Amino acid sequence: MSWQQVGRESDIAVRDMKSFVIQGEAITVYHLDEGWYATSDICTHQDCSLSEGDIEGEEIVCWCHGGAFDIKSGRATRMPCTVPVEAFQVQIRDGWIEVDLS
Repeated sequence: MSWQQVGRESDIAVRDMKSFVIQGEAITVYHLDEGWYATSDICTHQDCSLSEGDIEGEEIVCWCHGGAFDIKSGRATRMPCTVPVEAFQVQIRDGWIEVDLS
């Protein structure tokens, strides 16, 4: 595993998200009620930043065209998005958010 520290746990409120660039890759970290998740920040439909969208339940809704992805799995859940975004494991260690890029 290749865990990368991205920020403090206190940096992201519950039901919020924040984007980071990790090893040249744009990643969005989400803090949902039941835990922490991360996906690629780039919508597979038209290269828009997902971190500029809205969290609805367990989905991230892209601001460009209203397509959506499951935050936990990266699965495309709403048209026009059909190709999933990559999802990454997240852990909290000593108050720090870490993302596994492997």
